[in-house]
Amino acid sequence: MFHSFRRPVCEETFDSLFETYKERLFGYILAVAHSRYLAEEITQEIFLKLWLCRNELHRVENLESYLFAIARNKMLNHLRKANYDEKLIDELKSRMKPLSNDVEEQISLSESDRLVQEAITLLSPQRQLVYRLSRNQGLDHRQIAKHLRLSRHTVKNHLVQALRFIRIYLDDNGVYIFILAILAS
Repeated sequence: MFHSFRRPVCEETFDSLFETYKERLFGYILAVAHSRYLAEEITQEIFLKLWLCRNELHRVENLESYLFAIARNKMLNHLRKANYDEKLIDELKSRMKPLSNDVEEQISLSESDRLVQEAITLLSPQRQLVYRLSRNQGLDHRQIAKHLRLSRHTVKNHLVQALRFIRIYLDDNGVYIFILAILAS
């Protein structure tokens, strides 16, 4: 067993060090973490750190204590991070508005969607095509312009006018604007 070194550690010495301690460190971490994956990851991190600091290992008086101290600290850091992540997820969940399965709300959304589709059919054929390419197929202004052999400015105007018409049509039929944003996404 290695306890201390008199000079920087060479590759052969490091390989021997790895073979001597890898199973013991892995077992120690596994006993605490209860996760083979996490134990493998932390064991790897420890030996990577050792390799990167191999020129300083000759300053360590008790290598075994040093290795297990690193393992303990890495586990504590992992547990702190896991606890923080869990609290963050809980906080995000508490801030999220639960989706409602209210039948009345579903009917309202269905009706709004029907009105949007109705408004689209009232657009000119060219404007309908530009709108559908943008919203249904996800094409940007440049792609639509190339596809239809129009200028980007013309495509933009068609979309602006289409959205304005749909918004007015929905307003006239008692649908609030925020519904349009939900349906358009």
